[in-house]
Formats: sequence, structure tokens, C-alpha cells
Amino acid sequence: MSQIRMHIKDSVHFVTNRCEHEMFLMLPTPAITKIIQSWFAKALCRFGDGLEIFAFVFLSNHFHILCRDTKGTLAAFMWYFQGNVAKAINKELGRKGRFWSREYDDVLVPSDEDFWNRYTYTVGNAVKSGLVNTSGEWPGWSSLEGALSDGKYRFEMLNQTRYHNARRRGQKVDKSKFVEVWKFQLAVPPQIKKKSVSERKTYIKEALDNAEATFHKERGYKPVLGAKNVMTQETLDRPLSPSFRPRTKVFCRNDAELKDQLDGYRKFVDGYLKIFDGFKNSFSVREAQKLEWPVGSFPPSSLYPIGYEP
Repeated sequence: MSQIRMHIKDSVHFVTNRCEHEMFLMLPTPAITKIIQSWFAKALCRFGDGLEIFAFVFLSNHFHILCRDTKGTLAAFMWYFQGNVAKAINKELGRKGRFWSREYDDVLVPSDEDFWNRYTYTVGNAVKSGLVNTSGEWPGWSSLEGALSDGKYRFEMLNQTRYHNARRRGQKVDKSKFVEVWKFQLAVPPQIKKKSVSERKTYIKEALDNAEATFHKERGYKPVLGAKNVMTQETLDRPLSPSFRPRTKVFCRNDAELKDQLDGYRKFVDGYLKIFDGFKNSFSVREAQKLEWPVGSFPPSSLYPIGYEP
């Protein structure tokens, strides 16, 4: 069984996934960065209704996204985005096989303090990983530039399927007519929404500066790899010391609140498993459809949680 996901309306999620064997399959070349940007925007437009993106970063072998899911569309967005990015980058690299190491991790972030911890962790992840000295030096795609500007993104992408089908029919086609435009708007963190634009930028810069100072201190002020050296790496390379972190469902630094959150999740899982046992023992599709799955749960093969179907 895959991990049991729990949707709580309007909850903030810290989403992470890594490339297979932590290979540098997302090395930020212009071509790969464009693939990630285009499919991210298209996935949001097609499957991300109600999904508010606060921050993101794409490193060479993993990514982080901090978002709020108001309509239960996160799983559908991730399914479409990850599947298409994997196929497109594999094609770009001339490789086949598994792209992602496992299902994406989806961690609930319950408090404002924990939100800003995950926000700076996301945007400053290249610094924390010892790749660059400041977040702005990272050559790949992150939300930093958008957060310090108007937060608007616009990407163009050729619809390969429509273009290919038109050419197969022997038509003389104008390639430009098959270029699609996909847009999205970076969400303003709710804690600073009432501040002016200049105040927001100052707040984000100060929070990130403090986080980067902490990251350097934690690393013992060792020299960073540097953006130029990052770009000399090979996509099939991998870190000398792979990282491993056990799955967690909640990020909360308050022990008492963390315990309450995890207790709630365990009760949810117990309820889900009881229904799942009935699902396994059902003898027909009609019988399986009568099962009352817990609100906020994802029945097998469902991309949308019970109670929040679009």
C-alpha cells in the first residue's frame, strides 16, 4: 500500500521528492529548467485549482514546494506535474527508466512559525546544501525572484501531441500555432499579506538572510561548491553521501502540538485501514462503491480526497 494521505482543507503542505538514486537528473541547464517551468505552470492551470504556491526550489536532484491546498487538488497536480516532467526530462537526456525515487512526501505545516521555517528552508535550500553562498546565486529555478517582484509567471510550450498529429496528416503546419501559454501567480504568505509590497520584500529578505547565516554556521562555514562547479556535474552523477530522511506527516517544533497532530493522524489512519480492509474483501465494484471512506482520505486510485471532489 502507498502512503496514506490526509487532506485537511486550507492546510499548508511542504512537498518534497527526489530523483532516483539522487542522481542529478534536474541539473539546471536551460533546457531542463524550461521543462520544469512549463510543466509546473501547465499543471497548475489544468489541475491546481485552489492550490496556492508560496515558495519552491528545484535543485539538481530534488525539489521542495510550500503551498496551501484549499480544494483538494494537490495530489492531482503532483500526478500530472511529476509524470510529465519525468517523461520530458528523460527524453531530453536520452534515458529510460524510473525518474523519481518514490512517492512525493507531503508534510503538514500547522503554525505560522513553522511556516516561515519551511519557507526559508525551501528558498534557501541551495545554501543549506552547500551549493552556493546566497540563494540568489542558485542557477536553477526558485520562487525567490518572483517573491521579490510581482510574482507573475508566464511560460510558452509547444503542444507536441497536437503538432505531431497535424504533421502526420501531411498538413503544412505553422509550428507557432501549436505553442501554448501557461501562467500562474505566486501566492503571498498570509502572515504578510496586509503589508505593503516594499514591506513584504524587506520581511522576506531579512528572514532569508537570517536563515542563510544559520545554514552557513551549521555547515561550519565550509566553502560552497559554487554555481559554476554545479553546472560541470553530470546528470547521472550522484552525491558522495546520499541523504536519507524517514517519512514524517507533520512539521512542528512544538512537542505538545506535534504530539496532538500525530495522534490525530494515527486515528485517521486507523479509520482508513478499517475501510480499506472492507475494500479488499469486497466482491464487486458496486459493493466497493458503498464503502464510506473518511472525509479527507484518498480511496485507491483516486486523485481527489473524499469530501472535496472538484
